[in-house]
Amino acid sequence: MYTAHFGLKAAPFSLTPDPHYLYLSERHREALSQLEYGISESSGFVLLTGEVGTGKTTLCRCLMARLPENVDITFLANPCASPVELLTALFDELRIRHDDSFTLKDFNDVLKTYLSTARSVGRSTVVVLDEAQNLSVAVLEQVRLLNNLEFDNHKLLQVILVGQPELNNVLRRKNLRQLSQRVTARIHLTSLSFKDTQAYIEHRLAIAGVRKPLFTKPAMRQIYQYSRGIPRLINIICERALLDGYLENQSIIKPNTVNKAIRGVGNRYFQQQTASRWAAGALILTLLIAVIVYKDAWLPQSWQSWAKMTWNSQPATPAPVTVAAPTPQPVVTPTPATPSVPPPVVAASPTPPPADPNLLDLLNNSQIPSDTQAAFSTLFKLWNVDYNNLQGKTACERAATQGLACLYHTGSWDDIRRFNRPTIIELITDKSKAHHVTVLKLKENVATLSFGGQTYQFPTSKISEYWLGAFLILWKPPTVPIPVLKQGVTNESVKWIRRQFNVLQNVVEDEKTLSARFDNGLKRKIAEFQRQQNMTEDGVAGEKTLLLISAQAKGEPHLNIE
Repeated sequence: MYTAHFGLKAAPFSLTPDPHYLYLSERHREALSQLEYGISESSGFVLLTGEVGTGKTTLCRCLMARLPENVDITFLANPCASPVELLTALFDELRIRHDDSFTLKDFNDVLKTYLSTARSVGRSTVVVLDEAQNLSVAVLEQVRLLNNLEFDNHKLLQVILVGQPELNNVLRRKNLRQLSQRVTARIHLTSLSFKDTQAYIEHRLAIAGVRKPLFTKPAMRQIYQYSRGIPRLINIICERALLDGYLENQSIIKPNTVNKAIRGVGNRYFQQQTASRWAAGALILTLLIAVIVYKDAWLPQSWQSWAKMTWNSQPATPAPVTVAAPTPQPVVTPTPATPSVPPPVVAASPTPPPADPNLLDLLNNSQIPSDTQAAFSTLFKLWNVDYNNLQGKTACERAATQGLACLYHTGSWDDIRRFNRPTIIELITDKSKAHHVTVLKLKENVATLSFGGQTYQFPTSKISEYWLGAFLILWKPPTVPIPVLKQGVTNESVKWIRRQFNVLQNVVEDEKTLSARFDNGLKRKIAEFQRQQNMTEDGVAGEKTLLLISAQAKGEPHLNIE
């Protein structure tokens, strides 16, 4: 939406890892060199760690693009639950034939033969295991055994373990010490400095076609302060700031627009520094009170003098103190005896209802699924599709086999309401772990979330404490790939638009009379629809226009907004 306004050729701050936009800070450049050296030496395991959003996946994608032609590299993004699953995924990626009857020994024997043959013709094989901190001990032990495969004193398989800092703790376990001892290079990605944050923003804008500054230096300092130099958070803030700047017809982004963007995203991590300041202030206040109250008991003489001076310098008139009302006590008075009056009967308090579940507790509960697999299974099921039985490397590839399309977007609850589709959102906890849950319903400011089929309701304000604004929806376009329809086009997708407008306008029209030609009248209808949706009124039906047109289609999953 904002790219044309700012003269950009593409959206520069997309959350999808793209090596083309990779900015190599000094630390990232060093990490890339170490990865390349580790692969060339084929000596053992290489360990790459970093907090969520520091660029580990993007760096690996860049590495894959830079390797020579004689290196076969495989990227396994989803943690495997068992050694057999690991080997099955590896065989699938390397296109090695296997069947369901294979045992671990069969896999290992066939793999050694394959790798030996590859080595004999001058080819090397590398496997990158992402999210390795989630791998079980059994899977990691199988990985170690794979590294034992040798040919002419050379390792047949080079393994790169990629994960969050918790991976180091996993490898410190006593039963994994053999694996840990074989790690020949340990690389840790850190967040960017302020200088690198500036260069990062300018680099991505330049790749997208704009070399003039779009963010003022104070604005970039504000971005650095709240993102803490984490590239993913930088992208989220910049993306939202550019969108807000476009909506307000700004040519350059200033701090007030960045602040608005941060409020719009509404993530708790952008509030941590403010919270830390409040915590520090509270601690100082507590210590000061302790100094005043206990000054004579334990303070050194010099501190006691200071405390007394501070205390005595206060105004003589004490500040009003609110004292809790004392519990009424019976007053004994010399009155004549009176008949005893039975005490009033106090009704028992009703049993309080059970407390609502805590969202953070649910996310941290390993028994309640909040992983990508569970979220996609739930979302696809709403479309009467079994996610696990579809073919494709990614969820969107699987969706395309059923005529469905994905929209991955960064926005707000208002955007989700407009699209009116069940949605997968990504929630980030304090442990920097990503969770994925499905939004089934959205009623006013309460959302119904599905955790692998278990549903809970939460205020959107509470969810926003963990939500960075990233979400994914499924929808059914007229065709896949999604067409761009404009005046002069003639095809069946034009009929699809006419059908959708007839539904929206409660018009009954014979299917035989529907025109497949995109004429001026249809262009006017689309432009009017775009005006109602606060979109650019160009009369061209692209992805977002088609999606919003389909948002009211009957017989398809909706959020049931009330």
